[in-house]
Amino acid sequence: MGTKLKRWQRIALAGALPTVVIAVCVLLYTGLWNFPCLFFKLTGLYCPGCGTGRALKAFVHGRFGEAFRYNSMLFILGLPFLGIFLHEYLRMVFPKMGLRPVYIGQKAGITIFIVIVLYWVLRNIPVFSFLAP
Repeated sequence: MGTKLKRWQRIALAGALPTVVIAVCVLLYTGLWNFPCLFFKLTGLYCPGCGTGRALKAFVHGRFGEAFRYNSMLFILGLPFLGIFLHEYLRMVFPKMGLRPVYIGQKAGITIFIVIVLYWVLRNIPVFSFLAP
């Protein structure tokens, strides 16, 4: 993990992420990117990610409540992970900023795993149908 990126690698990485983000936003906004959940197709059960595509599309269109209803876990856990991802991205692209790596402790990792599994189970129980996409 201690290897430093070369200058051209940092430049490529600095341009790649914004390009991918813009492309995904355009595809979601225009409705050209609709991907089905294979787990749902095979089992008829919702996975923790079911509704993510519709949530992102609603989010890009500014319908935040609708986006939250499609997949609330995306916003509950996704936003903190997005912050961590951006921090690590900046740390790699701009090493002179002196940012320290982000570490998630074992207890936090286990807690996150348990929350995701509980969300997965609960959204498939009729009493908790409000969690379904």
